[in-house]
Amino acid sequence: MASKNLIITIGREHGTMGSKISAGLIEKLHLPLYDKNSLLDAVRGTDDYDELNAFYNDRKSNSLLYAIAMSENIEHSNVVPFGIIKKIIEDGGGIVMDSCGNYLFRDRPNTVRIFLHAKKETRIENLMKYMNLSKRQAKKEIEQEDSKRYDFHKYYTKEIWGMSNGYELCLDEGILGIDGCLEVIFHYLKVRGLID
Repeated sequence: MASKNLIITIGREHGTMGSKISAGLIEKLHLPLYDKNSLLDAVRGTDDYDELNAFYNDRKSNSLLYAIAMSENIEHSNVVPFGIIKKIIEDGGGIVMDSCGNYLFRDRPNTVRIFLHAKKETRIENLMKYMNLSKRQAKKEIEQEDSKRYDFHKYYTKEIWGMSNGYELCLDEGILGIDGCLEVIFHYLKVRGLID
């Protein structure tokens, strides 16, 4: 059983089966999932909803304003949305999917930061199998989503998305598979003394 204030953050390249890996963690550790949808649901009907919705959905990676903001290195763009996410989770634990979680919880005790990656061909095959996409559609979706995630992470953290120094575990889902990733994560949690 996991400590109720254990945070596991999962960053991932698109198509690395992060949702299936997080489901395995949730099943065994009995921790809540904090992804985009659950975090937005938590603040729906409050003043924080518009701010968090903008954080997730107003990705300006293709706009002139975004390019200007990136070049001017606007400070504190993350203060309000990160504060909202921290307020939702408070002192509790959970699985935080994406949302710059590795950056947001980097100084919090009982936090494990994970990044999932795989060869592009493996990720294309995963999307073809689990999302019923054609090879061309899967390749295009991976390129678009990874580009958005890179830009999003850089904008809000000023760090490079997927760099190993931002995570404790970088796992190749293409080599390990879903079960192998879960096995490595559970072993790591035991070594750290975060689960029995």
